[in-house]
Amino acid sequence: MTTLMDIVKKKIKRPGKISAACLMLFILTITPLAVYASNINAGVLSNAREKRQPEKTDSKKEDEIHLPPVVEPESAPLPDQNEPVYEPVSHTQDNFFYRKTLKGIYSSTDLYFYVEDYWDTKYVYAKIQYDVSQLIESTASSVTFAINDVPIQSYKLEYKDGNSQILYVKIPMDQVRSGYNSFSISAYARLFDQQGCVDDYSDANWLGIADTSYIRCGYESRDPEHRISFYPYPFMSTYNTTGKGLFIAVSDEAASGEVAAAMSLMADLSKQTGKRNEIELCRISDLKSNNPSDTILISDYNNLPAEYKDKVTKAPDTSGNAIVNFIDDSNLKPLLLITSNDDSSLKEAVDMLMDESRRKQETGNLAVVEKGSGDQAVNAAKQSDLTAWNYTLEDIMGSGLSFVGPFHQEKYVYLPVSRDFVLAQGGKVVLKFRYSENLDFKRSLVTVFWGDVPCASKRLSQEKASGDELNFELPADVIGTSAASLKIAFDLEIPDLICTPRQSDMPWAYVSRESTIFLPPAADMRLSFDSGVSPFSRNGKFNDVLLILGDNPTSVELNLLGQTLAMYGREAKPYGTILVKRAGEFNKDDGDYNIITTGTLSGNTFLAQINNNLAFQFSQDGNSFESNDQLILSRDYAGKIGIMQLLKSPYSLNRTLLVLAGSSQDTLKNLEDYLRDSSKREELKKDCVVIDANQNITTLKFIKAEEVKEGPTLTEKLVRNKKSLVFTVIATSAMFLMLFAVIIILLRIRVYRKKNGE
Repeated sequence: MTTLMDIVKKKIKRPGKISAACLMLFILTITPLAVYASNINAGVLSNAREKRQPEKTDSKKEDEIHLPPVVEPESAPLPDQNEPVYEPVSHTQDNFFYRKTLKGIYSSTDLYFYVEDYWDTKYVYAKIQYDVSQLIESTASSVTFAINDVPIQSYKLEYKDGNSQILYVKIPMDQVRSGYNSFSISAYARLFDQQGCVDDYSDANWLGIADTSYIRCGYESRDPEHRISFYPYPFMSTYNTTGKGLFIAVSDEAASGEVAAAMSLMADLSKQTGKRNEIELCRISDLKSNNPSDTILISDYNNLPAEYKDKVTKAPDTSGNAIVNFIDDSNLKPLLLITSNDDSSLKEAVDMLMDESRRKQETGNLAVVEKGSGDQAVNAAKQSDLTAWNYTLEDIMGSGLSFVGPFHQEKYVYLPVSRDFVLAQGGKVVLKFRYSENLDFKRSLVTVFWGDVPCASKRLSQEKASGDELNFELPADVIGTSAASLKIAFDLEIPDLICTPRQSDMPWAYVSRESTIFLPPAADMRLSFDSGVSPFSRNGKFNDVLLILGDNPTSVELNLLGQTLAMYGREAKPYGTILVKRAGEFNKDDGDYNIITTGTLSGNTFLAQINNNLAFQFSQDGNSFESNDQLILSRDYAGKIGIMQLLKSPYSLNRTLLVLAGSSQDTLKNLEDYLRDSSKREELKKDCVVIDANQNITTLKFIKAEEVKEGPTLTEKLVRNKKSLVFTVIATSAMFLMLFAVIIILLRIRVYRKKNGE
């Protein structure tokens, strides 16, 4: 076959080699462009592609399949319908079930409950309200209960004319541990007739557990013994979920470092509150009139009154270290005192309290927090950005997942993401699993759900039973959404189900602890109260937040800011960024933060700077708000409302400004009371909320929605692939120079041939 190179050689005899070289150089010249073009399309994907981890060889951590117990129904006793009787205790904690239906020959479910370190637990029992299908009437069925994978009780199930039934399970205290405990319910039914098994009706065999079922823990509270490791107890506890009586106080000078630390602590403690947040922020001089039951005092040592300096076990030195001291106040009530000679160290002391791994080390009543001790944790978080959001099942669950029994089995993997999480493009799941070989492989499969949205399925095969894998990227329709869990479901069908299967013959599947989930977060910049805690919180930490106070902030303003930080710090982790400035200190050149400000026009001069940016501007005297094209305000009404508004920051690109403004302290107090109620926070919508004296709200939208880009622009592609671009430019330039040189040589040869008459 004649090639292009052959044709060239035939046409040019003497300088053929040079011409061939020219052609090859031309091909090489266009190659970098082709490479770069492919990088544009595939570069980001290839960079994001996960490297396969080496197989672990640690024999001490072999994956184990836990087979839940199966009890023969004939040997099980009838349910205990009498509530257990125990000695009275001071406190009880109930953990309620979600409504759940167990179907088929074998099925199970779990409920997790938490036992606090400061509980002296006296008893634990479960109350189960349940319904069973009529099919139970003609079959033998049982239910078995286990605590932390240890079987504790089995009962025989009976059908009673379709009525709900109640049973009680005593849980042995020697099986209950501090921290999380799992309570498992496993139902088993034998379905058969005169000819043999009737598994076709397995879904008609069900056990329904009502959401009135619960696990009750009875306990006494331990003496905190002034141990810092017990924090947040006794300042917050399971028997005081509102924080009523707890005061967080700063000095009367309210130094910037004091307020920043107090706001971080407020957000952390507010995670423990329930429907209402009654924690108060105030100045030291306000404590006596309020008579708190618990106090946390945060103050620069120089601003600390003498009566508190005398109580400090050890005064801070000049190194800038902070002191955390758990003592009693003059009324013998708990007092946690945080002080330093450098008020910037106060936030570091609060970070230590929020960091459980550090806090648990402080078993005494005094802790010295070295200045800069949190920098290592902050830097570690920055360094882990490249490998962040990549989790193994072991990271999340501590182990793999076992699925035992025929037919449909499903379990949830609760994702370790914060409430502000939104999935970005490139999310990926690599599921490694194995399963039994006694399956009907034509009908058995595994399915993975993002929340309740199915994402991928795979049919099981006998050839891969000892080691299979489902590898997929999360589909486009779930990008930009959030989910609290992944659901993994196995349909384990078997061809010949015998009437009384032995447990060892049950079909099973096991998802390895080395399975990985890659969850990159999207940068959600929607400015709306119903978009979660973004942008003030990201990945559970405060995201470059700057609080701007009036030059002489009132307790109402401090409390309003505190409740706002509690709202945006619902999952507050340590080492977030919170700064505080007075309005008179603020410089627009320092505005590269997400800003939150509150107050009145007369008390906060910063509000006068941004008044023209507000949808509802202050009137000239500051005693009311002006109308706008979306809402006309009556004169009386305009003086009795508070405004919450989100804005694009006028000081920095891609930053946000939140304004909580009122015409008087009473209107600010009304905003504060509104935010204390967690159910009312859920009513906040759009980007502007007007709250009147009766706490009725009007939500409005002033920020125009921006078009969502379907993909990166050419400029963005070039920026993302700048290394490839540099290489391409250099390589192409070199090739063009070489080509130009070859052309000159050819021209010189041609001139030479003409000159010599060739």
